[in-house]
Amino acid sequence: MEKNLIQFLSVFSESFENNIISKITISFKNKIISENIVDSEIKAIYIKPFVSKNERKLSFVFRYPTKDVTKNFEFPEAKEMIIKLMGNQFLQADLFLKNASYHLIFDKKGKSKLVKKELEAERPIAETHNKIKNRIVEDAPFLRLLGVFSNEGKLKTDKQDKFVQINKYLEFFSQSIASSDLKDDFSVIDMGSGKGYLTFAMYDYLTRILGKKASVKGIEYRQDMVDLCNNLAQQADFEGLSFVQGTIENSETNGNNVLIALHACDTATDEAIFKGIKANAKIIMVAPCCHKQIRKQINPLDELKLLTKFGILEERLSESLTDLIRALILEAYGYQTKVFEFINSEHTPKNLMISAVFKGLDEKKKTEKLKEVRALKSRFGIDFHYLEKLLGC
Repeated sequence: MEKNLIQFLSVFSESFENNIISKITISFKNKIISENIVDSEIKAIYIKPFVSKNERKLSFVFRYPTKDVTKNFEFPEAKEMIIKLMGNQFLQADLFLKNASYHLIFDKKGKSKLVKKELEAERPIAETHNKIKNRIVEDAPFLRLLGVFSNEGKLKTDKQDKFVQINKYLEFFSQSIASSDLKDDFSVIDMGSGKGYLTFAMYDYLTRILGKKASVKGIEYRQDMVDLCNNLAQQADFEGLSFVQGTIENSETNGNNVLIALHACDTATDEAIFKGIKANAKIIMVAPCCHKQIRKQINPLDELKLLTKFGILEERLSESLTDLIRALILEAYGYQTKVFEFINSEHTPKNLMISAVFKGLDEKKKTEKLKEVRALKSRFGIDFHYLEKLLGC
């Protein structure tokens, strides 16, 4: 076994024993793998400790392209699973502890490095009920229906991260509203609504907290999720909230003044942005995922080729370029655009958000921004960005 992996597992074992693990993430799939793998469809794994019947275990969330699968393991099983996953199927493991973090990174040749980062402030431990600050929504009835809170009004241990995510999202959503000229009659479309946590939260925030008139529609490919969310919306008496089966590509956005698309895979994010621009949406908020389209094209000029020497760094570069071009195009079409960390990586792996508020189209600025896009593509050998193709710019 590789020495850095042995050391990583040793820290993992000791940290579990001392109850100082906050979270573990395993990510960055290895494209060159042997047959001895867990499941080729798994995109990433997120691990957290929890207590069940006074026994400490580890919860593994296996992320697939269209679903999450949760499995719970006792410590010996969890350790063996990490051994199977690392180096062969995945190239990076991040261990977040109470006062430090360890990052195990493999290259494509199987060589690794282990990096330790100290923290100035202690990180909260996942299995304890920590006070969550700056909450916009507390124990609202819909949170009980969605299983975030128990029927007794207690935040469930395994839903703490989701509760943090909901409140952080609403914080950013409220800032976008304040920056826009929207006053009432909100027409929101959430493309890829999934289990509906943030879709329900938006509707509750707009109607109950802000007292606005709102229509919120969630678009979801999985019919079982659509049926479940519609049933829960009825139970919550959310008359203006509905869910329909569909995809981003085939969804109509006529009349929607707010468009949301969280974790739309690869070019689906571009489809969502395109539909938002064409619908003259006042607010567009997307959290991109799976940046494949640009990575296939990257061929930087000589002095920049070193940026693509290592697979992990090349992937991060492609993510940055993809989202930078998206932001520039949004600015070209009259949107005041921000790109920021949605949630700290210890809470959720998909943590980048692009927020755009329409301020008015300026043809001179549009020309300048599209010129910046062309220059960027030229430097990195990019033929086209999918959002450009959709807009014909």
